[in-house]
Amino acid sequence: MTEATANAVSHAKPALEFINLDLIDFLPQVRTESGLEEEELQELAESIKAQGLLQPVLLRPNGPSYALIAGERRCRAARLAGFSHVPALIGDVDDSRAATMQLVENVQRVDLSLSELAAALRSLADQGKTLSEICTIVKKSKSWVSKHLAASIDKLGYYTRQLLEQEGTEDLELVLTINQIEKTGKWYPRGTQLVDKIIEGKAGRQEARDLLAAMKEELAAEREQKKTEKKAAKQGNLDLNGGSAEREKAPPVWYAQEEMESLHDSLQEHNPKAADELIEHLSKDQLAEMTNLYKSDWERGKKVAKGTDVQKMRGLAQYGATEVAYGDMISFEVAAFILGSASIKLTMKDLISELQQLAKD
Repeated sequence: MTEATANAVSHAKPALEFINLDLIDFLPQVRTESGLEEEELQELAESIKAQGLLQPVLLRPNGPSYALIAGERRCRAARLAGFSHVPALIGDVDDSRAATMQLVENVQRVDLSLSELAAALRSLADQGKTLSEICTIVKKSKSWVSKHLAASIDKLGYYTRQLLEQEGTEDLELVLTINQIEKTGKWYPRGTQLVDKIIEGKAGRQEARDLLAAMKEELAAEREQKKTEKKAAKQGNLDLNGGSAEREKAPPVWYAQEEMESLHDSLQEHNPKAADELIEHLSKDQLAEMTNLYKSDWERGKKVAKGTDVQKMRGLAQYGATEVAYGDMISFEVAAFILGSASIKLTMKDLISELQQLAKD
């Protein structure tokens, strides 16, 4: 039992007793959600049979029985060893306190997998605990806690999640780097090849860092190329219109499609401030012209929502083929379609909001 758990129990005036295993209710725990290893249990059972159960389990009253807070492996191994009773510390604590004590006990185990450890910390965060509170509870640094929270399954991309769930690696830094690679939107084929090498033991942190650096350079080059092409296109329009000294001083020609592309780039880079700056100087007519580019998609969504179940399925299938890489923005067309199906007015504010919600989901 950890020091933190022991202190928590002492506040509840615990009593040490020998409890019949049949009276202990096993509740879901972080370490046992994915199942207990039979070989490990058998080894522990042999140890208990030879030396007895040296460390008491932690229980709390639960009507005529007891709810297990910590020690499920010990209980199950004791039963395998032929024991009918186990030593137990019994504390009268509420649900919230019991859940926290259980998580602390699990977090400080040395045999937790990375995904189990991240899930335990995420459970504390889901209870409303702040980063500082979690650090105090588990006695770890903010950096350590933050990185493990970032490795929670719900925070990872699809392919990174697959790597973690398959226990391809227990290296936290490597997992987070792989997740950054996935966020670039340049996963195939290099991301898949890298993961295969990691699983085979032929690649590690350095190879992942090198690939991430290369992808970031490519993205930067692509952004610069796009800016150059836009600038050249605008200059070409001026030349075609007979550019002169006076004409060069005139405001550049405005195109709704180009503004939408710039807005998409800002949102794809997760830069809402830049997106706001792009549209704040535009007039109502210009904003209306931009949203009108997707009015047909909005009207289609509105029409589909009024159709039969079959018609709805057909309409959704037209847009369901769009694949969204983790961290990337989905297309404006899909966002407009969703707004229409929900009978939400097609405005720039709602269009951007839906894009951001889709990326978050």
